[in-house]
Amino acid sequence: MSDHNTMQKWIRSVCLFLCLALVATAGHGRSRPVVKKLKVLGTAVIHKKNQAQARKDAVDNALTIAVGQVVMEMLTSETVTRRFQIINDTILSKKNNYIQNYRVITKSVSGSTIRALVDVDVSVDRISQDLSGLGLAKTDAVYPRIVFMIAERNIQNESFIYWWGDKQLRNRTISESSIAGAFQDDGFKIAGIPDLASPLGLPVNIPEKQMMVLAKQLGADVLIAGSGTAVFASGTHETTKAVEAIVDARALRVKTGELIGQTHKKNVISNQEETTAANKALAGAGAQAGKGLARQVMAAWLHDQASSTVIAVAVEGTGGYIANFVRLRKTITSLSGVRELKMQAMSADRADMSVHYQGSTRSLADALLLKTFDGFSIDIFDVTQDAIRIHLVHK
Repeated sequence: MSDHNTMQKWIRSVCLFLCLALVATAGHGRSRPVVKKLKVLGTAVIHKKNQAQARKDAVDNALTIAVGQVVMEMLTSETVTRRFQIINDTILSKKNNYIQNYRVITKSVSGSTIRALVDVDVSVDRISQDLSGLGLAKTDAVYPRIVFMIAERNIQNESFIYWWGDKQLRNRTISESSIAGAFQDDGFKIAGIPDLASPLGLPVNIPEKQMMVLAKQLGADVLIAGSGTAVFASGTHETTKAVEAIVDARALRVKTGELIGQTHKKNVISNQEETTAANKALAGAGAQAGKGLARQVMAAWLHDQASSTVIAVAVEGTGGYIANFVRLRKTITSLSGVRELKMQAMSADRADMSVHYQGSTRSLADALLLKTFDGFSIDIFDVTQDAIRIHLVHK
């Protein structure tokens, strides 16, 4: 069964559960764990007349639904839908970590189906802690900005094509476009091909440190680097025209250079015109690579975002316009990912703040640039690894 079908089945089960759930919170003291007491209906199919196994399966189904309902209450539906694979792998598949107690009230058999009504005590504290560890909150996670450096060699090319070389590219290569598309479908912020004044003239295999420098200059949080190649498959006959594409890619955290994901995908297309086959093979391998790599990057990013970083924010041009500064400060506080804002210093024409933020300085700056203000605008004129400088432009 596909991930999509699994998710739909799980959500339908949760909807059925909502009609039966009786929720109570045990204990109001800070030292006592928070527990939800739920009544859940679990269902299973009886195979080979084995009712004992079917009863166990029905109870397991009920326990999964109970944990799922607590997760659904803690997150937005958009977050659950978009991050279902991670939630399934880390929470739902390990449901026993969150079940404090359960009791089967009654069971009923109808044909080949058995249903069990179960009282379940779910540890809210543990689920909340693990969701926080994944960086999932009531609002969606702060997405990293992605830059791609994927060199490509198609069957008609003698050498690799890439944007940091001797020729300027206006469009992505086939494999890079497919990888970027997979990341974009998953909600990531995708940087376009750099609009260079002149070609960089760099070799295809530049040192990793140099790649990191380029990625930082482009404001990236994560760099996806690698290659896509298309060749005639071994054993190809003139009548089959089979083409094999191979995409190798890795994900690097720009701030530290840490490897946070890697993939190797192959795709073969046959019985088509050779150029068409090569293009389809590259696109298919790129899509597969992008889908798997995006999942790895998001898992690593969510773990990293669980703890916020402190960003120094300096605002200039506040003199005589305190009301405008106050509106800006409230806007920063309201941004997704901002945990806390503290004033550090205030002078005649400048204010200094520290912002505890789940994301990079570039992500915070990008979020601010999307905001509009009555009576003034903002000019973000300097963004470094741990600081942002803003100038108020009064109208």
